[in-house]
Amino acid sequence: MVTVFRTAGLAVTAVLIAKLVRRYTEEQALLLTLLAGVGITAAAVLAVTPVLNEIDMLLTKGGLLPEQTACIAKAAGICCVTQLAADVCRDAGESAVSSAVTLTGKIALILLILPLLHPLLTQLQEVLSCVSAFG
Repeated sequence: MVTVFRTAGLAVTAVLIAKLVRRYTEEQALLLTLLAGVGITAAAVLAVTPVLNEIDMLLTKGGLLPEQTACIAKAAGICCVTQLAADVCRDAGESAVSSAVTLTGKIALILLILPLLHPLLTQLQEVLSCVSAFG
């Protein structure tokens, strides 16, 4: 609970300082918000590590392979990094770059999933061939 208040305080302080600095130098204000965003994200990742370990254990007990659970963790990381980068670009007034970062994140997720889809599609093909044999 204390971490939430510290994070909120850091975020509000960084934004207020950035708003004051932005009047004089846009670049330094952007750098301040970028550093605050990276710092808060790093703190969040450290705080959520025990939860991720617990989720990994539950997924493994549920029958998922380690590479499948690693894929889920990588996907969450891609989403977080993409969102942070897109927000920083949007904050800098570069919405086209923000959209490009978002698109790149989506493509990275699709590429990450492809190895997981292969066994699923193979099983689906086997099921369909069995069904067609009866029909």
